Amino acid sequence: MPQTTIRADLAGGVEARTSRSRFGRRFGVLLFALVVVRGVVLMCVLPPFEGWDEYQHVAYVQHLRDAGRAPVAGQAVVSPALLAEAVKFPHPESAVRDLLGGVGAVGYGSFWALHQAHAAPNFRDLPVSLYQAQHGPLSYRVLQPAFSALGGVGSLRSSIAGMRLVNLLLTAGAVGLAVACLRRQLLRRRDAALIGLALATHPLFLLNGVRVANDALGVFLATLTVWLGLSLSSTAANLRRSRLTVAWLATGVLTGMAVLAKATNFALVPFAGFCVLMLAIRAKADLKRTLIAGAALALGFVAVMQSEIRFNLEHYGSLSAMQEAAVNHRRGLGPADFLKTAASIPWSKTITQLWDRRMFFAGGWSFLHSHPRAVGAYRDVVAIGLFGWAWGGLAWVAGRRRGGGRLFANPGAAPACAVLVASYTAALAYHMVQSKLAWGASSTGPWYASPALPWFLTLVIVGGLRWPLGDRLRPALPLALVAASLAAEFIGLFGQMVPAYTGYASWTVAFARLSWLQPWWLGSPTLIAAAAVEVATLAALALVWRDDVRSERGGSAPRPRGLAPGDLRGGHAFEDLDLHLPRLG
Repeated sequence: MPQTTIRADLAGGVEARTSRSRFGRRFGVLLFALVVVRGVVLMCVLPPFEGWDEYQHVAYVQHLRDAGRAPVAGQAVVSPALLAEAVKFPHPESAVRDLLGGVGAVGYGSFWALHQAHAAPNFRDLPVSLYQAQHGPLSYRVLQPAFSALGGVGSLRSSIAGMRLVNLLLTAGAVGLAVACLRRQLLRRRDAALIGLALATHPLFLLNGVRVANDALGVFLATLTVWLGLSLSSTAANLRRSRLTVAWLATGVLTGMAVLAKATNFALVPFAGFCVLMLAIRAKADLKRTLIAGAALALGFVAVMQSEIRFNLEHYGSLSAMQEAAVNHRRGLGPADFLKTAASIPWSKTITQLWDRRMFFAGGWSFLHSHPRAVGAYRDVVAIGLFGWAWGGLAWVAGRRRGGGRLFANPGAAPACAVLVASYTAALAYHMVQSKLAWGASSTGPWYASPALPWFLTLVIVGGLRWPLGDRLRPALPLALVAASLAAEFIGLFGQMVPAYTGYASWTVAFARLSWLQPWWLGSPTLIAAAAVEVATLAALALVWRDDVRSERGGSAPRPRGLAPGDLRGGHAFEDLDLHLPRLG
């Protein structure tokens, strides 16, 4: 081959790589910004304590600050000082019916009627159990500095908003981590971008992440764990033994920290075991290296978890502090009762509805809804995407003619996503049974499965990309998912949540009441500005996408010789097969 041709091909490859890198950076930054501005809009709308169990999570943070140690479930109570300040705000009816009504808290309608009459609810000093003491303290220690710096109980508007902002940044960071991971697992860069856009616009993922709770850190650490696990399972076979040990030890530590942040992340344990199995099967590591990886993983996990396990054994007599399990244990209910309760649940319907509609939108602790058509559109798109896997399977059996072709750079990524979804489904199923056994009805929130949502959306969108639609129509299904999410969020926020939170007042009065509930920096001007920036960010994402498509079609990133045409379709090239952590070897 002539030297000039080789140089031209090398130059084309460098230009292609630069184009891919530039697209990834620009799109990733804009996705992070989109999550942040959407979160600011939500923070302006969501009153203090409207997040699920939010006053309990705030009480946990305050207990850590005042007592300097984790609370004990069944012994700790919510601070009377916090309750006295909390009743000065309106509360969702769920909280009023549960425990807060006894200390004087009232719902939104009653509160604004009192407020208009220049009156306030009367506080009654009664004990309220701190039932969220069932969780470990890690997430709350992360939130404690913001709570203290912004005034604590003496300035609940600011301190709650500050903690929500911390969680918002963690949620945006989790989106960024998921997209960065998928860019290494998928062959086409724009496929990862589409999944990232669907995640960055998902309503429930944001609603769960913004509230004061332990979920945001749990989702962030779980996403980081998945990234590291997938990377090591596909690239670590040739690492030196010392680096192999350190890498898997770090994965075990991260898994343990994710569980400490949110106990639902015990679902990561089967995934971690699957990654070790994939190391042996896909990366072709010998038995000794596989055993070293498994032992290091287990050691890291146990090293992090041992103090929490000892605390639970000392105070609760069990490995877990889960309140429903503790209630059932005290009542003398055993495995037979558990199995009987499990048999009474229609599992097929329950699991299907968990993923295709319940895990989509829920307007805070008031459990407000969006428009049924938006929810139905999301349900239908999810079904079409998942059925795409059946089409791909049929096409493969028929001789691999159409059906999407190979979409994953890492053949183990798709089954890993399935393992994650199945593991979190099983974790939620366990909680459903325990809570139904304890309370007579399941109290499992669909948002508990948030750590699995990026990987569920990956399965949905990759399945949708397998339908034979052609290059121009490939993004249709993911963009339909995005459109359903944005429509559901807009209708839910401004058609349901704002009216309910402000006593169904006129829009002028409603925005004034929202501003009264928030610190000055989350007033109406911030809401309007954030909404405008959200629209501008969506437009910028569209422009970045358009420019990348035009660049590719215009031949500004020519294909190096030796690659098949499909290898650069969507921007894939050699480095996309280098599945992260390239410097470990």
